[in-house]
Amino acid sequence: MSTQNGLSLLRANFRLCTKINLILAVGYLFLIPVIRGISNLDEVHTAECLEQAVAFIGIFLLVPIVKPEQSNEIQEVVFSKKIFYSKILALRLTISFVVLLFLAIGFSWIMLVLNCKFPFWTYVVGTFISALALGSFGFFVSSLCNNVIAGYFTSAGYFILNLLGSITSTSKLSLFSMSNGIFDTKYWLLAISVLFIAGVFLYERINRR
Repeated sequence: MSTQNGLSLLRANFRLCTKINLILAVGYLFLIPVIRGISNLDEVHTAECLEQAVAFIGIFLLVPIVKPEQSNEIQEVVFSKKIFYSKILALRLTISFVVLLFLAIGFSWIMLVLNCKFPFWTYVVGTFISALALGSFGFFVSSLCNNVIAGYFTSAGYFILNLLGSITSTSKLSLFSMSNGIFDTKYWLLAISVLFIAGVFLYERINRR
């Protein structure tokens, strides 16, 4: 694939899958200061804000990645192309990861400017992983069920279980472990997220034969 074709593919998939989701994610981030404080917070309250609010953008950016192909007409077009669908998925995921990371960095930096006290990069990474886990669970279900709504419900349900304490901060599935001073859980979340994402690629490879 030539550089020009690669850039065209990048632009097309950004418009198709990321542009609207990015707008929704940024709009949601603007709402966070309205519903909760983001200034002069200590480490615990900063972690709560990042994990319980900012990480939610993982749902916006990751769950709907396979939505365009959930139309039978579009499926026929996409799967008839020479380029492997798995490569398109990988491109979309990469775009979403980069956007997610920059949004986490940007919001964390704003909190730092607003006199919040916390280890910046540790919390950025922790927030990114929680968002990745939240989104990848729904991404997996959305792909398997060929229904993005099922993916949204899965991610939302997972988030609510954490919020209600049904999944405790010591659990390897905890999204909010940083709030309790536990970071090791994030490594488990990262590994589980990678497995779910790999599961989607395996499923697509078997399903499209």
